[in-house]
Amino acid sequence: MDIILVSSKDNRRINLHLKFVFLLIGAAIFIGLLAFFIYNITVFTSHKVDQNRLKQLNAENKIVRQEIDRIELEISDLNNLIDSLEIYDKKLRTFASLEPIDDDIRNMGVGGHANHYDSSGLLTEVRNDLVDLSQTLDNLLARSRLQKESFNELLIYLEEKRYLRNHTPSIIPVQGWFISGFGYRIDPFTGQVKMHEGLDIAAPPGTPIIAPADGIVKFVGKNGGFGLTLKIDHGFGYSTLYAHCQRIKVTVGTRVKRGDFIAYVGNTGKSTGPHLHYEVHISQVPVDPINYILTSSSVID
Repeated sequence: MDIILVSSKDNRRINLHLKFVFLLIGAAIFIGLLAFFIYNITVFTSHKVDQNRLKQLNAENKIVRQEIDRIELEISDLNNLIDSLEIYDKKLRTFASLEPIDDDIRNMGVGGHANHYDSSGLLTEVRNDLVDLSQTLDNLLARSRLQKESFNELLIYLEEKRYLRNHTPSIIPVQGWFISGFGYRIDPFTGQVKMHEGLDIAAPPGTPIIAPADGIVKFVGKNGGFGLTLKIDHGFGYSTLYAHCQRIKVTVGTRVKRGDFIAYVGNTGKSTGPHLHYEVHISQVPVDPINYILTSSSVID
């Protein structure tokens, strides 16, 4: 290859003769230097980016670490609260005559933990802490669910007990004087010994009679020697009867609550004077009503 150089001053010409191989070598060296320069620029830039990313990750991990510490404190408080609830639960179940939940069931394990997030950018220490934290939360959640089931069982039991209590005769149906109790006595009309299946309570005519428990009115009407009579079905096998009434305020099918006015003391039927003949039956068998009259302090409404 010939290269001609021309001087601008005296128009002198210089001819340079270069071999093609030297030209190729020069081009290769240039390209190599250029590639080396680009490579170093790329490495430097990449290293700079990695350094910035590392700083960012360290800052993020520090924040995560602080948040983990805060959550661990709250979890500790939550764990103490669940421990307290479990202690109360044992006491309540014992009081309610229910079997306490076995400690092995309370301490049951939970399944293995699976990440639901990309943890590749987290430090090993932070990643391990998150796994432990998640497992602890799973365990607390399992204990909480078990405790909820136990409280639901207790609530159902207590509701049933309350329902039974509300439907069990427990208060005196009328304010008056006991003149004849449950048991054998001489019939004032026949003079013969006869079983008296109730309790006679003397009171002025028109004295209000109240329901001794919740129930449904099953009978209202005249009933032979009992005169105007009222019967209430309280459920659970309990029923009550009110005889010799002057007037009855309720009708068949009426739902009554303990303490509701249901009738008035009278002197109807075979009666020696105004009074209430009161009977309590369990599964249709008469029992002594005096056993189902508690003091006011004993009845919880």
